[in-house]
Amino acid sequence: MKIYVALLLLTTMWAMTSVPARAQKDSARIKELLDKAYVFEVSEPRKALKIYQDAYQLSLKEKYELGAFKSMQYSGIVHNDIGNYDSALYYYQKSKPHSERMGYKRGQAQTFINIGNTYQFKGDYELAVSNYLSGLKIFETLKDSAALSQSYQNFSAIYATIKNPKLEVFYLKKAIQYSSPAQTAQIAELYGDVGLTLLRQNKPDEALINFNKTAKSAENSTDMHLQFIAKRNLGDYYSYIKQFNKAIGYYETANRIGEPTIIEKNDLMYILSGLYLEMKNYAKALDYTQQTIALARQIKAREILFKAYKRLAVIYDNTNQPAKAFKFLALSDNLKDSVMDENYLKQISLIQTQYETEKKDKSIAEQQSQIKKTEIELLKKENQTTISLIVILLLVILSFGIWLFFSQRQRRKNKEILSLKQQQEIAQLEALIDGEEKERRRIAQELHDGINGDLAAIKYRLSSLEDAGLVLDDQENLKKAIEMIDSSCTQIRSISHNLMPSSIVDFGLVETVREYCARINQSQALSLDFQYFGNPAVLPKKAETVIYRIIQELINNITRHAGATTAMVQMNFHENELFITVEDNGKGFDTLVVQKGLGLKNIRSRIEFLNAQLDITSTEKGTFFNITIDLNTLKDD
Repeated sequence: MKIYVALLLLTTMWAMTSVPARAQKDSARIKELLDKAYVFEVSEPRKALKIYQDAYQLSLKEKYELGAFKSMQYSGIVHNDIGNYDSALYYYQKSKPHSERMGYKRGQAQTFINIGNTYQFKGDYELAVSNYLSGLKIFETLKDSAALSQSYQNFSAIYATIKNPKLEVFYLKKAIQYSSPAQTAQIAELYGDVGLTLLRQNKPDEALINFNKTAKSAENSTDMHLQFIAKRNLGDYYSYIKQFNKAIGYYETANRIGEPTIIEKNDLMYILSGLYLEMKNYAKALDYTQQTIALARQIKAREILFKAYKRLAVIYDNTNQPAKAFKFLALSDNLKDSVMDENYLKQISLIQTQYETEKKDKSIAEQQSQIKKTEIELLKKENQTTISLIVILLLVILSFGIWLFFSQRQRRKNKEILSLKQQQEIAQLEALIDGEEKERRRIAQELHDGINGDLAAIKYRLSSLEDAGLVLDDQENLKKAIEMIDSSCTQIRSISHNLMPSSIVDFGLVETVREYCARINQSQALSLDFQYFGNPAVLPKKAETVIYRIIQELINNITRHAGATTAMVQMNFHENELFITVEDNGKGFDTLVVQKGLGLKNIRSRIEFLNAQLDITSTEKGTFFNITIDLNTLKDD
C-alpha cells in the first residue's frame, strides 16, 4: 500500500487585453503551442517536450515571461511523469526567474510544490519537506484553498512513507478542510488516502468505509485515473484481509481500465507479483516481478528495484534454481547498501577478464592431467565457498530473527509503559480540571449568596435613610453610595457567571459561547464576532466546560495583551470533528517566548485533556489559534 503524489498543474489565466496587436498575436501563438503540447504529454512525451521548447524560444524572443515560465514548468512536469527526476528539477529551477520577474506569486508557490514532489519521488525527504513548506507559506498568503488542499495531500504522503501516521492523518484532514464541495475527484482521492492510512493502522472496517466513498465517486466520474485509484484501493483492502483472488481481480482491473502513472504502474506490478507468490503461482509471480524490474530500471526507482531483486531471489529459490536465487540476492544486497560506481564496475570487469585470459593461457600450456587436477580443486573450492556462504547466510538470518524478536518485545514494553504514563497524565489533568471547576463553583456560590446578599442588605438599610430628613448633601452622598452598591452587585453577578456559567447545563456549549461573546461586545472592550457552522453535537458536559474555558482564556488574553480592536470566534462541526478558530488583529507575539506563560500552559493542559490539537500562528498583523477536536475521543461524564 502506498500513498501516491499528484503533481499540481498551473491554471493561470492568459491576460490578452491592453497589449499591442502583435503581442496579442504572439501570446495567442504561444498558448496554442502549450495546448498542443499538453495533448501529447501522456501518449508522446518526447513530442510534447519538443513543442514546449518551441514555445519557450518564442516566449524569450517576444520577452513574454508568462509563456516562458509555463513552458519550463510544464517541461518539468513531463520529465517527472516519465521518471527523469534530475531533468524535472532542472526545468523547475529554470522557470523560477520568469515567475519572480513578473511577481507571479502563485507560480512561485507552484514551483516549490512541484520541486517538493520530485524530491519526494527521489527519496530525499528533507529537501521535499523544505520545498513543500515554502510553497504552502505562499499559498496561505494567497488564500488559495484548492492548491492548499492538494499540497497538504502531497505533504501527507511524506509522513506515510516515513511511517508517521499521526502527522499523515493531520495533513490529510487539513487537505479535506481546505477542499470545496465542487472538488469531487480531489475529495474522493483524499478519502482513499485516509482509508490507506487506517489500513496501515489495522482498522480495515473503517478503511473500507472510506474506500467505498472513493469508489462511489469514481462510478459517477469520467476521470480514468480516479477509477484506477478506486479499484487499486479495494485491491489493497482485500489483500489485507487475505482474500487474494479478489484483490488480484481489483488490481488487474485497475491496470486495465484506469490510467496509472508509470510510478503507480510500477508499484502495482510489484504488488501483483507478491500476491501470486503468496498463492504459489510462480510463473505469474515471475512475470510481474520482471515487469517491475523493467519499469524500475526505466525510472531509476532504486528502492523498488532492490525489493524486486529480493523477490526474484525468493521465486527462484522456490522453483529450485539456487544459482539464480543467489545471484539476485547478491544484487539486492548490493543495491541495499549502495549502487556501485560504474567506473568501479568496469574496472572490476577488466581485471576479471585479464585474470580469465591468463588462466586460460596457462591451462593450454599445462598437461592434460594438471588441467583435470586444477578443475577438481576449483570445483572443491567452489563447493566449500557455497557451503560457507549458506552457513553465513543462515547465521545472519538466525541472528536477525533473534534481534527482531527481542526488539519487538522491547517495543511492546515501551508502548505499555508509554500508555500507562499517558493514562496517569490524563487522570492527573482530569483531577486538576475537576478541582478547578469545583473551586470556581464554590467561589461563585460564595460571591452570589454571601457577598451579593450582604450588599443587598446594606443597600436596603441605606435606602431606609432616604426618608430620615437628611440634608441635601447627605442625600446626594447616600444616592451615590446606593448606586455604587448596585454597580458592585452587577460586577459580582458578572464575575460569578464567568466563574460558573449555568447556561452550559441549560442551553449547551454553542449558546453559552454566543452569550459570552455578546457580553464582551456589550462591555465595549473588544469587537467580538461569533460564528458557527454545521450541526452542533451533544458533548459531555465536562468536555463542554473545558472547551468553554479554553475559549474564555483565549479571549481574556486577547483583551489583556494583544492590543486588538476586533476578534472572531468560529466553531465548525464537521462529521466527527469540531474545529475551533480564534483570531484577532492585535500586535501578535513570539510563540517561542510565550510558551512558558501561565495562560498558555492552562490552555495546553486543557487541550491535552481533550486529546485535541492546537496550532498557533502569530504575526505583527494578528494571531490565529486553530483547535481540532476528535469528538469520538471525548469521554462521557
